[in-house]
Amino acid sequence: MRLRAHALSAVATRDPVFSHVTAAALHGLPVHRGDDARVHTLELGAAPAPSRGDVVRHRHYVAATDITSVDALRTTNLARTLFDVLCAESAETATAAMDVALRSVAWRGRGVYEAAAAAALSAAVAARIEHAPGARGIRRARFVAAIADGRAQLPGESVSRLWMLQLGAAQPALQYPVAIGGGRCAFLDFAWPTLRRFGEFDGDGKYLDPALTAGRSPRDVLRDQRERESRIVAATGWTPVRWGWERLGSRTAFAAFLRSHGLLR
Repeated sequence: MRLRAHALSAVATRDPVFSHVTAAALHGLPVHRGDDARVHTLELGAAPAPSRGDVVRHRHYVAATDITSVDALRTTNLARTLFDVLCAESAETATAAMDVALRSVAWRGRGVYEAAAAAALSAAVAARIEHAPGARGIRRARFVAAIADGRAQLPGESVSRLWMLQLGAAQPALQYPVAIGGGRCAFLDFAWPTLRRFGEFDGDGKYLDPALTAGRSPRDVLRDQRERESRIVAATGWTPVRWGWERLGSRTAFAAFLRSHGLLR
């Protein structure tokens, strides 16, 4: 999507302002199952060009302060981009994007999460939501903005948490710290202390993303994950529950999975 944005900018007669999921991609946010086949722009001129098959041109007012530059391309700023994505895309796409955005401003690693930084971005998005009470998708935007949490590490964690909420499943603690010996602390994706269970989402990123693998091969990551799980079980006595994208094919399938592990009645 970033390449398509650069390609469109190179042939445009005037610099486009990228928006919606295209702006999200430029800001480094995931576009999980979103409209990533087309480039989205804002038309700010007096004679806006029409949309075409691979380009969606949106015509609505955006303040000059809501426009920034990323990779030498004009785009909506992070808060405005999130507002547009929350209104236009599915709850799954929106939650994954909002979680990553919050994480990008608030997560400092090793369990350090600056809630004030996350709250500032959330407030900027909320302000735009409150100023657009009749906008299309505004109810979904309010819901996603209220549940977003930057402690989620991967889009699969975001979608899992969203569906847990929608299904009425037991609500987990996120990035729950557990001392596993040797001065080390493991941070669990999901934890249900009262149910004596913990959950780990096994997305491909854990095995392939350089930011998460720290130079290790997929085999080394898998070995470390198994050792880590053994230490967590030894420290807590809790039952591990692991899943990946294969369990998120549908909300119904995920509900059955949660129910089989005592996390949904």
